[in-house]
Amino acid sequence: MTRACYLMLSLPLLVAVAANETPQQVVTKYNNYKAICNGLGYKNLGCKDTSTIAFQSSLTHNLNNMKNHETVVFDKVSVNEGKAYDSSSGIFTAPLDGTYSFTWTTLTTGGKYFISEIMQNGKVITKNYTDGRGRDGYEMSTSHANIKMKKGDKVWIRTYGNLGQHAVGGHWCYFSGLKL
Repeated sequence: MTRACYLMLSLPLLVAVAANETPQQVVTKYNNYKAICNGLGYKNLGCKDTSTIAFQSSLTHNLNNMKNHETVVFDKVSVNEGKAYDSSSGIFTAPLDGTYSFTWTTLTTGGKYFISEIMQNGKVITKNYTDGRGRDGYEMSTSHANIKMKKGDKVWIRTYGNLGQHAVGGHWCYFSGLKL
């Protein structure tokens, strides 16, 4: 139903209260207005879930020589609306069906590298390549993925093979996401 139809349905309810109608009379009027709206082609769209699902997490300590396909646990959570990100496992679990947007950034030092990938239920979605070999100072890279998810689907960041040599802590590396 559109807003106009909702307004039409709300008006009789307000009038019914003022006129001291019985509950059955209010229901009858409501059903009549509902039939009119349906007859005019309005559809009941229901209520869209407008829950905010968003998280922002960062890495507080350096990571060195991570294992093959090891999950990167971004341990400091500054935002966790919907409580879908688990800072102890590094895994985001979709609380609702929908499209989610994820971003992660890694920073490494000169002479080192940190190559990672975002996973959905065990499937590689895309990768992030931060390579400081042959360079002085620091190297940083960011990757982004929009992922269609079902309730209960899981997303996480892991090392690409055993190429998680060095990631700088101190909140330089982060993982964030939100439901679009």
